[in-house]
Amino acid sequence: MAALTWLLSNWKLVLVGLLLALLGLQTVRVAGLEQAAADRRATDAESQRLAERAQRTEEQRRAAAVTKEATDAQGRISTLEDDLRGARAAADGLREAAAGAAGRARASACTATASPSQPGADPLGLLVDVLGRADKRAGELAEYADRLRIAGIACERSYDALTPK
Repeated sequence: MAALTWLLSNWKLVLVGLLLALLGLQTVRVAGLEQAAADRRATDAESQRLAERAQRTEEQRRAAAVTKEATDAQGRISTLEDDLRGARAAADGLREAAAGAAGRARASACTATASPSQPGADPLGLLVDVLGRADKRAGELAEYADRLRIAGIACERSYDALTPK
């Protein structure tokens, strides 16, 4: 009972004590919130730094993959050009051999049946000419197709390298 009487007579002092205790708790709570916010900012900054590093690493991987594919494609084109030089030389040799054979056949054939000014006077020469032009055009088309195939493969592989795995 004496404690209750003391509290009632000193209610102002008790109220000030309670207010100071509440103010202390609020200060501790605010300090805890500030620390949590600082920790969150630090965590966010670290996460952003790690994300940027991962993005740079991925960009470097992609750039390296595209560069590798371009280098590989250039190597395949160089190989193709070497093969084309050999094929052209062989085709030129065959065309020359065909023209030589046609010339020998013409020389040994009887030319009395047709004069050189008549149409169809040299059917063998015409055949050699047509076959030679057709072979040359086929070679050009094959070269074009090979280059497109190499470029297509390089493009496809570069795309595959750019897509996430």
